[in-house]
Amino acid sequence: MTNDPGLLGDPLATLRDLLEASGELIWSLDPDGRWTYVNDAAARRIYGVPASGIIGRPLAELVARGLQERDAAVFARVLGGEAVFDHETRHLRSDGGYVDLSFNAIARRDAGGRIIGAIGSARDMSERKRAAAALHENIEKLRLAVETANLNYWEWDALSDVLQWGRKPEGAPQKRTTWTGYAAAVHPDDREHYRAIGREAISRGEPFDLEYRVVTSEGRVVWFAARGVPMLDAAGRVYRMIGVSQDISERKQREDEIRYFAYHDSLTGLPNRRLLEDRLAQALHAAQRHGRKLAALLIDLDEFKIVNDSAGHRAGDAVLCQVGERLGRCVRKADTLARHGGDEFVIIVCDQQADGDCRIVAEKVLLALAAPFEVDGRRFRLGASIGIAVYPTGGADGDALLRNADAAMYRAKQLGKNQYRFHA
Repeated sequence: MTNDPGLLGDPLATLRDLLEASGELIWSLDPDGRWTYVNDAAARRIYGVPASGIIGRPLAELVARGLQERDAAVFARVLGGEAVFDHETRHLRSDGGYVDLSFNAIARRDAGGRIIGAIGSARDMSERKRAAAALHENIEKLRLAVETANLNYWEWDALSDVLQWGRKPEGAPQKRTTWTGYAAAVHPDDREHYRAIGREAISRGEPFDLEYRVVTSEGRVVWFAARGVPMLDAAGRVYRMIGVSQDISERKQREDEIRYFAYHDSLTGLPNRRLLEDRLAQALHAAQRHGRKLAALLIDLDEFKIVNDSAGHRAGDAVLCQVGERLGRCVRKADTLARHGGDEFVIIVCDQQADGDCRIVAEKVLLALAAPFEVDGRRFRLGASIGIAVYPTGGADGDALLRNADAAMYRAKQLGKNQYRFHA
């Protein structure tokens, strides 16, 4: 290494070359605030003009309108001897656009210490500003999306076992809790599945999706859908999990309603033909497995047509609802009462020991339907004809049982109505 200036050439030329090669704007001002120097390459890049188009002009000419008074005050402080760093401002380019700059400035002094201007540098912050604005916009979009979707951010730290919520959802026990502690608020029926999914995610280090219920402090049940992503360290171990959860209680309620109406009569709320077939198939399977009897009672209202013809279908619907309520008091919890269609109802009597059990139910039904029905001040007397088919003699499957119970019901009508008959 040598300090021989001959090897470096002209020091002033070298300094000028360094200034021109700088990525920042290197500048100086006179006491009146006029440019006395700017490096040409930076001037062309930042302002779109060579240095000669700037030198001699007042600094204020390039400052964006609205910032001129503020910047004048800042540079007055510099010319008063105060150093200023990272002063952000905006200047006008030759093409009419703007450039965002960050200035560092100190007073320039002569050999006697007298301030003769200012000197400093400036960085082009335009790209960073645009990136920051874009990031802010994206964050705002994400925030709005999260709020619109009612999402809750959460993260879990493996070392401390602390679970933190970015936005506390209704039903979460507290802002900071342990992963295992939070499980205590999970519905008892979902708790083991919740824990198993968490253990599997930690063991395998793979994302997971989970739907579960939480019981709030008020005892209300809230459904959540959660998605979590494990974060792995260099050794492949899970050290953290991050994710989002969403209150899906309304969705679950809609699904339950859709499911309910798919299997229940919309008028009476009783199981419909579809659910009847499913219940009957299950009851037959149990009867076959345990060697027990099973009975199907098909109930047809005797004088229902008179109600519709004389009072209209609205009155008929009201009567059918009352029939459903009365029949519901004639069956046990283990039995199934369903609306078969029109004015027909079916009762499946499970685990019966003798035909006498069916007779008891049938007589209860006839007694329940014997009382008059009142609708809009009018009274109607109906009665019912009941056909009974008993498994296994009355049919080996559900279709056969209902078909034979229907035949027995028609025989009861032929014999005078308001009575019951067994399939022979």
